[in-house]
Amino acid sequence: MEKGNRIFHVLDRYMGIPIVFVLGLFKGKKKRPANINKLAILNTGSIGDNVLMSASINDLKVKFPNAELTVFTGATNFQLVNQIDKVGKVLMLPIINPFRSIKMVREFGSFDVLIDFGPWPRINSIYSFFIPAKFKIGFRSKNQFRHYVYDSCIEHSDQKHEIENYRSLISQLVSEPLSLPFIKNAGTVKSNELIKELGNYCLVHPWPGGYKSYMKEWDMKRWVELINLIHADFDKIIITGAPADFEKTDDLLKLLKNSKANNVVGLAGKTDLRETIDLIANSSVIFSVNTGIAHIAASFDIPQICLHGPTNPKRWRPYSSKTVSITPSAGKFGYLNFGFEYHLAEGNCMNEISVNAVYNAYKSLKGNS
Repeated sequence: MEKGNRIFHVLDRYMGIPIVFVLGLFKGKKKRPANINKLAILNTGSIGDNVLMSASINDLKVKFPNAELTVFTGATNFQLVNQIDKVGKVLMLPIINPFRSIKMVREFGSFDVLIDFGPWPRINSIYSFFIPAKFKIGFRSKNQFRHYVYDSCIEHSDQKHEIENYRSLISQLVSEPLSLPFIKNAGTVKSNELIKELGNYCLVHPWPGGYKSYMKEWDMKRWVELINLIHADFDKIIITGAPADFEKTDDLLKLLKNSKANNVVGLAGKTDLRETIDLIANSSVIFSVNTGIAHIAASFDIPQICLHGPTNPKRWRPYSSKTVSITPSAGKFGYLNFGFEYHLAEGNCMNEISVNAVYNAYKSLKGNS
């Protein structure tokens, strides 16, 4: 209910902006404390955002190795945040229940510094106001009107990768933030057994999540054509996805049933996030649309082909030199900045990504490995 909820987005803007502005009237600006022993992080964004944030968390812990670090997040990201190294405590907020969330953050304790990694949600700003902290850092983002409650406002840029925005956010605490995203691989007995059974496998993740996620999908028939071109290179090809993706994965498997690719296994909804992370970390190659799974794969530096349509690689490419980003050959694409600007779309730009473009990228990646 948190991710991709249009009503929640509308309320966040049209109710959130005036609320944040009024709260800002009661917020006196404070100076950064000399000693930082307790750090709080707030990020209610997507899984991909939190993967990128893991780099900044590492930078903060290197700078303040003895500081206690607490992350406030939502249900969507709770499992992922628990796989970020060096995080102390993780508190899952019921994001769509602001009164309960505010009560929880008020009761959790006080902090020396709070850093809000959200570039646009006003609900983050509201929670930031109520989290007891001596010094609060957040983004000032164009036309989002969310910055009034922070002691230090960092300009968010739509002209650079989001990890660079995150580095700017913590730059007054860390002079040279340069860490890369890193997610722990804590696997399970189930995932370990799966990996042994699969042998040399390729992971395909066709299903994006979030608001208007269907706009990031590639046509199933093209996935079928691609899988038929690559299947002989692997013992198995696995299709991953969330429980909500089970039916679509089943439809894809039905299309593959009469093809020459008889080594495809559907795992959508059959593994939890920890197990999926383990499968990602041990795969030979990954094919994915731009979504959280692609960013997790990049954190393990797995060779990857990532399909971008609405997302701009300049802003949202998986942060790894082993990722090849594929964009449409024509039409309007790369128009998403924060992730909700689908009104800028002119048709389905994912249709302008050809199977040959993806397959040729794979052959090039294979030749360089």
